[in-house]
Amino acid sequence: MVIPAWVVTGFLDSGKTTLINRLIREELSEQEVLVIQFEKGDTPLAEGEGVRSLYYSKAEIEESPYAVADSICEEIQKDPAELILIEWNGMEHFHRFEEMFLQFHLKTAIHVEKVIYAGDEKELKHKIADSGMISMSQIAAGNLAYLRVEEENAALSARELFQINPDIHVFTEGKWDRFKKKIFQYDVKSQISLLLVAAAVIFYLTVNSYLGSFITLFLGVFLQAVPFLVIGVLLSSAIQVYVSADWIRNKFPQNVVFGQLFAIVAGFCLPVCDCASIPVFKGLVKKGVPLSAAVTFMLVSPVINPVVILSTWYAFNGNLKIIAARCGLGILCAALTGLTYLVHPPETVLLTDPVMQRGEAYGDYEIKALEDTRISRFYQMMGHAQNEFFKVGTYLLTGIFVSTVLQEVWPSMTRSGAGIPILASVAFMMAMAFILSLCSSSDAVVARTMAGVFPAGALMGFLVFGPMIDLKNGAMLLGGFEKKFIVRLFVTTFLICFGAVGVFALLGSGGIRI
Repeated sequence: MVIPAWVVTGFLDSGKTTLINRLIREELSEQEVLVIQFEKGDTPLAEGEGVRSLYYSKAEIEESPYAVADSICEEIQKDPAELILIEWNGMEHFHRFEEMFLQFHLKTAIHVEKVIYAGDEKELKHKIADSGMISMSQIAAGNLAYLRVEEENAALSARELFQINPDIHVFTEGKWDRFKKKIFQYDVKSQISLLLVAAAVIFYLTVNSYLGSFITLFLGVFLQAVPFLVIGVLLSSAIQVYVSADWIRNKFPQNVVFGQLFAIVAGFCLPVCDCASIPVFKGLVKKGVPLSAAVTFMLVSPVINPVVILSTWYAFNGNLKIIAARCGLGILCAALTGLTYLVHPPETVLLTDPVMQRGEAYGDYEIKALEDTRISRFYQMMGHAQNEFFKVGTYLLTGIFVSTVLQEVWPSMTRSGAGIPILASVAFMMAMAFILSLCSSSDAVVARTMAGVFPAGALMGFLVFGPMIDLKNGAMLLGGFEKKFIVRLFVTTFLICFGAVGVFALLGSGGIRI
């Protein structure tokens, strides 16, 4: 039997025991809970039916960590619990915890599901600096952070955490309901579903003697797409580290026409992907930039920036008509969508009480280095680029896999050019772009693999609509914007893109031949 465990870390007297007591009292009262403490502060552990505890001192885990691990394992085997809450010592490196709980006997007995960093210090930056790698290791391992700070100090404290762990979700004491919802939220392991689908497809392809060609096609597309993904994440990270968000905001003119033109020019000059454009868009809105211009920038930047143009040129063997069509339709659709917000502009756009998540306290997606030196900023840029590469790479691999399956499983569809009406093919490709959520710096390579299945007009729906609106963009927007605004943005963008691309396809797709 493997028992789930939640780990609470943080400085001494940061509120770890108080947090554990509240969880037990309000949420875990009906469960058998084992609390393992590695330090004790002024607040005693709550007593109650179904709650028992173990205590080990700092000296014990330093002198004989494996003996402590064996003792915990024996206790669990003798009297199992439904949930284990671990209060880790604030002055011990988290690597020591990993040595004890993620190896040998305990690894088979305990499954660590959550790591929560607790804090209530206003001067969090100085506390982290004083403790050095000890606190950094605990923050870096955290999934969630629970801060007992005033709301006006929350963003500053969260900023310090995000610099160490960009993926941590930060909640304040006043956001207990949201924290509670997040801590009891278990992410569906999409990888398992993907593996099952992949196994079924591979079995099918093996039976039909197509495995060799499938792997060849998959690897061919992957190797073509990766260089552009690397370029995209490097340039995007460089913008975030070296370019001030205030500089971008201040350059936006207030005039509607000039605002639209500037948004288009800025979208071309700033090589940011669709993932980066949304946080920048939020910063523009918060600074009072006209909503129509900010929307245009968000939608057009991932379609017409130099990295996207280069990847499109490469994927379609230098076909300038494809590049011109993509950029032209992208500018048209983005500008029209932005201008719609001049008619009945929404009363509220931003959430009045958003949950702070990764990137929310970066100064509107501006990352500050821990030290203001060139080498520190460079390492900051490379670290962020690494995180973005692996995160966006997951979407890329999924898109390549689906497009390869489409061609291998239905070869007759490839030969016949899909055989569905042109407008239906445009809608289908737009829907596929929305679901696959590919990075705009490499989606052209995936689109090229489907050129034999769908006509050029339908591919434009994939290349224009996909970078503007997709599933991952929707998830990012939900973190800071009103749902009504998001729904209007999605519907308006889809209708305008479908109308513009549909007319383009019906008129012969500009004579494009692939």
